[in-house]
Amino acid sequence: MSSTEARELRLIWKGPVSQFMRDTSPEIDLEGALSSGKTTACLWKVFFSLQANPGIHWYIGRYGDGETQTKIRPAWEAVLRQAGAAWTWNAKENSYDFPNDSRCYAFGLKSPDERSRYSKIRGMGVSGIYLDQSEELPEDMGLELRGRLRQPGFAHQLIFSPNPQNVTHWLADQFPEANTIEGRKYYAVSLYDNAHHLPPDFIVTQERTYPPEHAKYRSVILGKRGVNVTGDPVYKGAFTRRLHTGLNLYDPRAVLLESIDFGKRHPCIVWAQETYTGGLRVLGGLLGQNLFLDDFLQAVVQTRQDWFGDVIGRQTCCDPAGSHQNSQGTRFNGVDLLRKSGFAPVWKENSNAPDVRLACIESLSAHMRRREPNGAEAFLVESDPARWQRVSVEGMQADGFVTDALEAGYVWDVHDVSVGNKQVRKAKKDGWFEHGMNALEYIELNFGALRASQAEQARSLAKRRAQQSRLPRILPGELWG
Repeated sequence: MSSTEARELRLIWKGPVSQFMRDTSPEIDLEGALSSGKTTACLWKVFFSLQANPGIHWYIGRYGDGETQTKIRPAWEAVLRQAGAAWTWNAKENSYDFPNDSRCYAFGLKSPDERSRYSKIRGMGVSGIYLDQSEELPEDMGLELRGRLRQPGFAHQLIFSPNPQNVTHWLADQFPEANTIEGRKYYAVSLYDNAHHLPPDFIVTQERTYPPEHAKYRSVILGKRGVNVTGDPVYKGAFTRRLHTGLNLYDPRAVLLESIDFGKRHPCIVWAQETYTGGLRVLGGLLGQNLFLDDFLQAVVQTRQDWFGDVIGRQTCCDPAGSHQNSQGTRFNGVDLLRKSGFAPVWKENSNAPDVRLACIESLSAHMRRREPNGAEAFLVESDPARWQRVSVEGMQADGFVTDALEAGYVWDVHDVSVGNKQVRKAKKDGWFEHGMNALEYIELNFGALRASQAEQARSLAKRRAQQSRLPRILPGELWG
């Protein structure tokens, strides 16, 4: 296709996008909210490079070929038409060829045969790669792409443009928000950065749907990493951020409850207190990001002292998995490490059973629907952002992981599980939001409404004693005849 129409085209880039358009970093991660214009900006950046560097080769696409054909190629051709560019489609090479000998390949990377996973890009040598919706891309494929930047004579650049993901995504590891890795640059693009290209009422509608207190506000409006999960929230209809959050909830006269989940590389602690009338106050917590448990516990001990000082009493519960030998990166199990750090944890062996976890969820939901005699909500979460921290090797960063999980991040799994020939609903194991929620469930199970009453404990003790009394007595020497 060619175009001879003369035209004047005025392009406006604002905020982070304007910096991105001039950025020559070898690798760029341009993350942005839906409708933030990140795909359009990336395609124009590719076009400018093709025009300014005769003979350069680029690749553009998405992981799936269908999405590349129906989403990326139409958007790319719209850019070419706006620019009045001349080009031809090379069906043999799956490329757009330009009069200055530049070339832009466009096809999906996913191979239909898993045994030849990299077959579509093996042998391809280009100077630039742009991968749209990069959150779909497996990490190993992202690593493989770097080996395709080998066309001589030109500067090389790899561009990702995913929707904002949670901090556990591999792109978050490779492109930290602080831009601490040389040669790699991370940008976050908000809806406001693209307001001049959007209908007047679009942002207003999105702000009403996702107000600042909503868990998805960061990702959907600000284009920053955070809650970006799909599914039916576990506490939908029970938890309301406006009702169930409050400031300065800690009571120095009450016992401090703490619960630890040994999540693989994401250990978590949540602190809470019970009120005298049976309410639950969730006071704060820490969530480790790619940390071993022993490193995490150092931050826990210091933070507990800073936040709560010398408490009148402290009770600790934990994940029963920590009492087993497991892969914590040390020779000790989780409970061993807790005891070495001055904790005295208790746990229930069946804490992680699906029916037990469901009972905890239902009990916590009941708290959220109840009020105390003084009219206060029976369930409240500390609203001070400083009381919720994500801990990594780079330090501590405010992260409302519990409130976000309660509102939207902790969702039901699409598959039920069978318990005693009955189908039981279970929460999704997402590798992030589950840890704060599991810690909260352990508090409810060990110290809350689900714990055994004194009468139940007495009946259990009497039952064990009765069983022991029925055992045959063996006199000394009887074992040897």
